[in-house]
Amino acid sequence: MAFSKTKIFNIALSNLGVSAPIQNSIEENPNAILMNNYYELARDTVLEAHEWSFATAFKEMSIAHEENQNANYQYSFTYPNDCISPRAIIDFVDNKEKKFEPVIDSNGEKVILTNCNPCLLRYTKRVTNETFFPAAFVNALAFYLAYLSAQVVTGSNNKKNTNLQDYQIAIRQAIVTDARKTTNHDQDDKCYIDAR
Repeated sequence: MAFSKTKIFNIALSNLGVSAPIQNSIEENPNAILMNNYYELARDTVLEAHEWSFATAFKEMSIAHEENQNANYQYSFTYPNDCISPRAIIDFVDNKEKKFEPVIDSNGEKVILTNCNPCLLRYTKRVTNETFFPAAFVNALAFYLAYLSAQVVTGSNNKKNTNLQDYQIAIRQAIVTDARKTTNHDQDDKCYIDAR
């Protein structure tokens, strides 16, 4: 099933007990406007919560313009614009993960410090196309969006707390579901190698 922003908004509103759905995520409806206000924050927070298989990306790192000021690291690399969370630096020489540290440099820019060059960054990408979101992720996202907007929509702290608790359950279930996809893929690879 392909999801849309409108569908996610309506699931979040249902979680808040709002029975009238919105027709479009960009309509001039108070609930649609409110959902839009919180949506990017909710989406990015849920993306950051786990190394989702659908949001995993790789990028060859480029040296930052500024000299690295941290003596613990030799190299300073530019932080990708679409990076929600860096997950690993992989050294091209030995194909192993290396220690790294994301920091803000003296120019106020995000950079990633490490001791290998050239290297590859594995990271969680900011996915903005909702059709890529799996159902379990959407469930967690809708609960988190409901939690953020509960006070304004319902005026109820109980509704806010309930949605936070439901989000915590949903995010755990979504992480398990996502991990199973990765585990099954790894097992398939192992079987292929064994067969050779």
